[in-house]
Parts: sequence; C-alpha cells; structure tokens
Amino acid sequence: MFQSARPGPPDPMFTLKKLADGDTSPNKVDLGIGVYRNEQAGYHELEAIKQAKKILDARNPGHDYEVTVGNPTFLKHATQLIFGSSSKVFQDKKVASVQTISGTGANHIGALFLSRSAEFSGKTVYIGIPAWGNYDPIFSLVGLEIAKYKYYDIEHGVYFPEMLQLVKSAPAKSILILQSCCHNPTGADLTKDQWDQLADAFKENDVLPFFDIAYQGLGAGIDEDAYGIRRFAELGLEFVVAQSFAKNFGLYGERAGVLHIIGKDEENARNIGDQLRCLVRWEFSSSPAYGSRLVTIILDDAGLTKIWRDELDTMKERLLYNRRTLYNAVVNELKVPGNWEVITSTTGLFCILPITPQQCVLLRERHHIHLPESGRINVAGLNKSNFDYVAKALQDVVGN
Repeated sequence: MFQSARPGPPDPMFTLKKLADGDTSPNKVDLGIGVYRNEQAGYHELEAIKQAKKILDARNPGHDYEVTVGNPTFLKHATQLIFGSSSKVFQDKKVASVQTISGTGANHIGALFLSRSAEFSGKTVYIGIPAWGNYDPIFSLVGLEIAKYKYYDIEHGVYFPEMLQLVKSAPAKSILILQSCCHNPTGADLTKDQWDQLADAFKENDVLPFFDIAYQGLGAGIDEDAYGIRRFAELGLEFVVAQSFAKNFGLYGERAGVLHIIGKDEENARNIGDQLRCLVRWEFSSSPAYGSRLVTIILDDAGLTKIWRDELDTMKERLLYNRRTLYNAVVNELKVPGNWEVITSTTGLFCILPITPQQCVLLRERHHIHLPESGRINVAGLNKSNFDYVAKALQDVVGN
C-alpha cells in the first residue's frame, strides 16, 4: 500500500544533534542546536518559570482543552510584548492573534493562511541566504513559490541596499521573510536606521512583511528587539508576525507560540482571526496549555515579570561575555590567522565562524566540538570550562 514512500530529505540539525548526543568524550562541546545552555552546558530553567510551576501546581487547573485560539489573557500578554502595551494597532483592535505550536507552528499557520488567501495564493516568498532551514519547507509545503536573495556573508555583512531594492522591485503581493532580532543563523541584525528605511520602502510598495521573532530579549532587550515590528505598525502597515516563547522563557518542549496578523481595520482583523480559528481547529484543535499557562502566570504578576526580565538581561549579558571571551582567546591570546570580528559584531545565540566545512568536520572528529558545517555556533554552548579548549581547537584546524 505504501510502496511509493521514500526516505525524506536529510535534516542536518537532526544529524548534528544525534552525533552530539552520542559523543561520550569528556572533551565534548556542543555548539550546535539553538538552545540556551547554562555554565554546566545543560538546560537552563528560569527562576520565574520555577515559581510559576509551583503556582500552577497549587491551582491545579486540570488538563481540559484550552480555547481553540488560545487563552485570551495569554494572547493579550503576547501581543503587548510584541507591539507594546500602548500600541495603536492593539488599542484599535487591528491585530488578529492565535496560539500556535511554538514559532514553527506560527510560521506554518501563517503560511497556510496566506496560501488560502485570494491575494497571496501562488505568490512568491523571498527568503534570505542564509536563513533558518525550516522556512523553505514550511512555505513550499502550502504551495507558495520560493525565491532566495542574498542577506549576509562574513566578508560583506548584511546586503541591506539589495534588500531595499528587492522590496521596490518584487512583484505585487510578494512575501518577504524578516527576522526581527538575533538572526538565525548569522546573528547579524538590521540597525534601527535600516529598519526605518525598510519600513518606508514597504509602505511605498505592495509587498507583505512576514516577521519571525524567536529570540526576543536575547539581543538588545525586550523592547529593542521588537523595534522593527513596532516601526512597521506605527506606519500603518499590514503584516504577519510569528512569535515563539521557546528561547526567552526556556519552554522549548512545551511549544508555546503565537501568530499575529495585522489587518486593515477592526472588522478585517476579526475576519482574519476567524479564518485562523478555523485553520487551528482543522489542523490540531488547540495548542498545548502548560507552557502558555506558565507564561500567563509570570506576565500577570509584576514581581514575576521583573524576575523574568532581569534574568533575561543576565542571559543576554552572558552571551555578550561569551563572545568577548572567545574573541580575546582566539585573536589576542592565540593570534589565530583570519578575521574573527564576526564573533563580537553579531548578537544573540548565533554567529558564523570564518572556517570551512572541512575545518568544521575536523573540529568534530578531532576535538569533539559539534557544530554544523556552515560554521554556525551557538554561543551559549561556551562556558568558562571550555573557552580555552575551543580556541585552541580553532587554532589547530585553522593552522593545519
């Protein structure tokens, strides 16, 4: 009955995780999967989450289904985190929001909605190179056309003039994927001035911005990381936002996310929201409740919110410290050949090291340092016990 089934395409990140998990060397350093690691290279549970779990346990809400579109209080908090509590689009009820299965699910439901819309069916989605590997299959799966554009390389940085030109020249109703902060996999973000210019370009052209924000708070700060989205909202643009709570609340396995779509007016947003309700109902009925309940408990309480924001700032500062320490070890102490400024000029969890795929393989096979062959590292995988080891391994593979 299923003889036509063939193996699916390989997933480099799945393979990378499998290799890292199976490596029993005491020297193992996992710089691969994008999870915030603590100083012991393990999962980091936020203090606010620990306290929220105790509160939730005491309340014992049971395991009933959540509302199809998600708990209204959770959605309100999610919307305010993205747009700001005083945002006009929020006050004017122009935002349609539904809970999703984390940021991946938000991207998927957003893509599915667009593919079923008369305005966007069969249109082209522009994805920067390099980008998160899931964008291509998510948008291809629903029948949208995929086109690539150059976003970044180590020697040049962000190709911003080319981005502006793309917005001006793309066919009407094209869709452009934009990462709001902590770009995956490069860590190279747009400046405020560039976001301003890009917003002006979108306002003058019939192209849809599709924002993905998976690391809010781990770049420049909660509000700063949403600057681009808020600027687009201020200008009255219609657009899509896929939001994840995996990284900034440490809720990776709980799959808590939200999809926001900004409509033309309140009635339009209400109609969009009802379409999204249908898609959620038809696909998975309702999202997991546990993670969103924890987020709601935290953001409902001023004291817990402060604890969360303070710890998020500490995580952000540790990422900056890791970048500076690795750079110092590679450049100032070991004087490894090459231009390593990319380590400190980027932000968030990721940066792409100036090394070849062959050198990445050598790092894994000779030194038990696990990273994809693109050279992209998870900066949170560094800690005080492995800075020198990683730097000396880089010196070895680059020198040889």
